[in-house]
Amino acid sequence: MSTVNPEAMEAMLDRLVFQAGDIIFEEGDPSETAFIIRSGAVDIVKRNPGGDVVLVRLTAPKAFGELSLIDNSPRSAAAIAAEKTELMVITAEKFKAKISGLDPFMHNWVLFLKHRILDLSSRVEE
Repeated sequence: MSTVNPEAMEAMLDRLVFQAGDIIFEEGDPSETAFIIRSGAVDIVKRNPGGDVVLVRLTAPKAFGELSLIDNSPRSAAAIAAEKTELMVITAEKFKAKISGLDPFMHNWVLFLKHRILDLSSRVEE
């Protein structure tokens, strides 16, 4: 989850609006999009048998869903609109077009960092 400048990306991104409680995606869903919050708030939620756990509440201009686009892995948590929320959407196709020009070393470095982040996140959840 990163901070980005939404205005710099608006021309190439679509917009979606979600109401409070709307599910943006579920844990385990395929990763076809990443999102930038333009307004509103999104809860990143880990589904557990004993009840859902809100890992973090994100507000503008945070991004989420980007880690799964790096290697097409399934979503590691659910995303739920905490209030009326406007999102800018980048598709996997557009994302891959943007990173396709990366040096192979840098692409592998990004993969390494992604796995490091997920490993640290899973340790925190335990």
